Amino acid sequence: MTTRRLLLGISLAALFLALTGLAVVDRVLTVYATPEMQTQFLRAYNPEQVFSRFRDSNYSGSRASGAAAGAGLGFATHARSIDQELVMHYGDCAALTTALDKDMSSLLTGSGAQILENTGNEAEGFHLRYVAGKTGGTVVIKPPEPLANPEQYLRQSLGPDEVDVWVRIRMEETWFKSGPPLSPSHQSLLSRPLI
Repeated sequence: MTTRRLLLGISLAALFLALTGLAVVDRVLTVYATPEMQTQFLRAYNPEQVFSRFRDSNYSGSRASGAAAGAGLGFATHARSIDQELVMHYGDCAALTTALDKDMSSLLTGSGAQILENTGNEAEGFHLRYVAGKTGGTVVIKPPEPLANPEQYLRQSLGPDEVDVWVRIRMEETWFKSGPPLSPSHQSLLSRPLI
């Protein structure tokens, strides 16, 4: 009887120590998101200059933005979204998507980030992957999406070549305590000198 109690006591003590050890390791390795972990690009990017070049000034548009942050084991995440509604000429939709891609690419490289991948086109949208210091990030630019029945929201009728659209931009960054993990092919991209 006492041997059983002793074995039970030892088992419970071992379980307690294991759980306590896991909790300590979790606390030590968990990285909580702070504003300092965001790149300057994510904190400050504002596409208003690009939108203003394509927006019909006779109409006002609306914008919805959001942000999120999260903690992880050895990393922290930040995300930001920009949803812009604007009236523009239908024929300029592809040019707007391309202008947003060029604007973001320019700002990323200008802030010291290195673009690892930039894929897509003006009809399907663009997807960028980049690194900056200990941060790996992605940007998704969706092509303008025409709104159904815009007349119910607008005070005046649209012109013959005009369309009311939503433009959606998603930006996500992951800050890694030990730097972003990269595949060997992407590591070789980082070793190339910037032109």
